Amino acid sequence: MSTISVVIPTLNEEQNIGRLLSSLLRQSRRPDEILVVDAGSMDGTAAIASQYESVRVIQGRPPVGAQRQLGLENAAGDLVFFMDADTIAPPDFIAHCQAEMLRRRIDAACPAFRPFPPSLSVSIVYGMYNLLFRVLQWFIASGGGMCIITNRDFAVRIGGLRGNLVYEDIEFIRRASRRGRFRMIRPHILVSDRRFREYGVVTMLLQYTLLSFFFTFGLFRWAEIIRYPFGKYKRSSEEMVVLVNEKNEPTGLARKDKIHSLKTPLHRGFSLFVLNRRGEVLLQQRSETKQTWPMQWSNSCCGHPLPGEEAVDAARRRAVHELNLAMDTVSNVLPDYRYRAQCDGLVENETCPVLVGIASGTPDPNPAEVNEVRWVTWDELLEMAGREDMLTPWCREEVRLLNTSPQFHRILTEAQSDT
Repeated sequence: MSTISVVIPTLNEEQNIGRLLSSLLRQSRRPDEILVVDAGSMDGTAAIASQYESVRVIQGRPPVGAQRQLGLENAAGDLVFFMDADTIAPPDFIAHCQAEMLRRRIDAACPAFRPFPPSLSVSIVYGMYNLLFRVLQWFIASGGGMCIITNRDFAVRIGGLRGNLVYEDIEFIRRASRRGRFRMIRPHILVSDRRFREYGVVTMLLQYTLLSFFFTFGLFRWAEIIRYPFGKYKRSSEEMVVLVNEKNEPTGLARKDKIHSLKTPLHRGFSLFVLNRRGEVLLQQRSETKQTWPMQWSNSCCGHPLPGEEAVDAARRRAVHELNLAMDTVSNVLPDYRYRAQCDGLVENETCPVLVGIASGTPDPNPAEVNEVRWVTWDELLEMAGREDMLTPWCREEVRLLNTSPQFHRILTEAQSDT
C-alpha cells in the first residue's frame, strides 16, 4: 500500500494548526508523516506543531509555493497531501482520497471544499465553485490550494511547485492536467470561512472572479496584482477588545495582549457553558500558556467579542476555535453578569454575559487554548462550584447564578429530554 505524507505550510497559524493536526491523527488511515513547513511564525505555531507525534517542523521561507516545494522535497510518502493550516480533515478523509486516487489512477487531485463553521452564504459560494471545478476539469483544470493531493514522483517529474509564484497552486494544477491525469475527487475537506468573515462574501467573490480571469489565460504573474492573504490574519496577540463604561457603553478599543494588568480597564467578554444531548456540561482545563488561571478547570469556553460582534456570535466563533465544536443553539441567559478577579498580579475586569449552548458533536480541543476537557453532570458541577479550589472564580459564581435561572433549567431540561 502507498505511503502518505502531509505537507502543511504555515505562517502565524497558532489558532488553527492544532485543530488540523488533531484531525489528521484521528484519521482511520493515519499519514505516515506530517511536515509542517513554517515560514518564520512570530506566534506559537511551531511550538504547538512540535508537540504532536509524527510531526516534523521544517523552517522555510515565504511565499507559500516555496514552502510547499520544500515540503515536497522532504516528503518520503508515495502520495503527498498539501493542506492549508485552516482546514480540517474528516475522519475518513485520507483513506477515501487514497482509495479514489488509486482506483481511478489519478496523478493529482483536489477534493470538494466545505466551509466551517457552516453558513448559508459561504456554503453556496463553495458549492458553486465545487461544481465549476468539476465541469472545468475536462477543459481547463482548476481547483483550490487549500488541499492538493498528488503522487510524489509525478509532482517531482513535472517540476514540482513554482516557489517564485504567488498562485503556484493553480499553475501546478494546470501543469499537472497537461502532463498527467488531474481530477476532482469526491471526498470533502472543511475550510475555515475566515477570509469571508474578514473581507466579506461580496468582496471575496469579486476577488475570486477577477483571479479566475487571469487564471483562464494563464496570466499567473498578472494575477499577483491581487494579493491573497497568507499569514496576515489577525493573530490572537493583535486581537482588539471593546472597552466599556459601567453602563456597558463602548468607550474605545485595546489590544487583547496588552489589556491585562493590575489596572485592567473594564471591557467586554463572555462565558459559554456547553451542554451535550445528555444534559452534561463540558468543562475545560485552561492551557498552561494562559495569562490568567493557567491549568485551572473552568466553563466550556470564554472570550471577548470583537468590535461590532454580538456575544452569541463571539461564543460560536470561539467554540470552533477552542473546541472545534459547532453549536446547535446558543442563548444569552445572564446578559448583565460582570466580574472582577485577580491572578498572579493580573486583573480580569469584564462585563461578561453568560451564554448556554447545546452541541451534538465531540469536542477536539485546540492545545494552544485548552489542556483537557471533560463532561460532568449539573449536580457534579454544583458540587465543584461549592469548593474554592475546583474551578476558576468566575465559573464558580456563574454556576451558582445559572442554578437560580428558570431559563437555564428549561435549556437543561431540553438537552436532557433528547436522551
